[in-house]
Amino acid sequence: MPVTADLLLRCRGITCVAALAMASTCGFGGGAFAGAFNEPAGQGLVVLRGTYDNGDRVFDTSGRLNGGTPYTKREASVYVQYGVTDWLQVILKPDLVSTSLGGAMGASYTGLGTSEAGAQIRLLMFGPAVLAVQGTFHLPATTRQRNAALIGNTSRDTDGRALLGIAFNLGSWPSFIDAGAGYRIRSAHAPDEVHMDLTLGTRPRSDTLLLFQSFTTLPVGQGVPWFPVSQYTNAGVSVVYDLNPRWSLQLSGFVTVEGRNALRERIVETSVWYRF
Repeated sequence: MPVTADLLLRCRGITCVAALAMASTCGFGGGAFAGAFNEPAGQGLVVLRGTYDNGDRVFDTSGRLNGGTPYTKREASVYVQYGVTDWLQVILKPDLVSTSLGGAMGASYTGLGTSEAGAQIRLLMFGPAVLAVQGTFHLPATTRQRNAALIGNTSRDTDGRALLGIAFNLGSWPSFIDAGAGYRIRSAHAPDEVHMDLTLGTRPRSDTLLLFQSFTTLPVGQGVPWFPVSQYTNAGVSVVYDLNPRWSLQLSGFVTVEGRNALRERIVETSVWYRF
């Protein structure tokens, strides 16, 4: 099958798993981002996601693993992207979270998480590639820092990024690479961040999509007393199985592979996709 603009359109939504990122007590912000491939006008995607995230070890300032405060997070979210036109799509993601810190911290929180909303504009479409820009706003349920279980999740953020997607054939398998680079402006509750995300997707079968992903966060500035700067990379694999043209099921696993002043996360996600 030749790689054409039509193949790009067939890949709509397949990189949205990049939108299904996790926020930890150490402020993991892979971000709620759509991939570079916009939804066609009048079409959209809804993803219902459940996440289990835990960790009890931390990377120190030298990148070595040490014991840490046990952390657990459960999250239920809804992610929506909709094509207003062929070049403009809107994005929305509300969620519910339940987090807990063990040890001496002994804190917990259950309630609304950080809601996100924004838009994405396709700038160029050239052959098998597409270039887009995106802006999102992140509004936490609370900005109060009294609860240690919410450290890193009380900031009002503005995120801007550039996205590049390229479709190609991996042997006989339709595939794509999706790369994103962005800058997140955070409120006084946390330092600004640079985000670099990379996804390789491939279809070994017409009903099965494999995703190999990495999400890297780099700090900007000196941080604040209650939230020191940290950097980390989360990497993982997802399998998406298409039940039919509208419904798909997804299973994902992620782990923090390196970091500085960061929690080592172990994350399992299950999702249901609905295309409309």
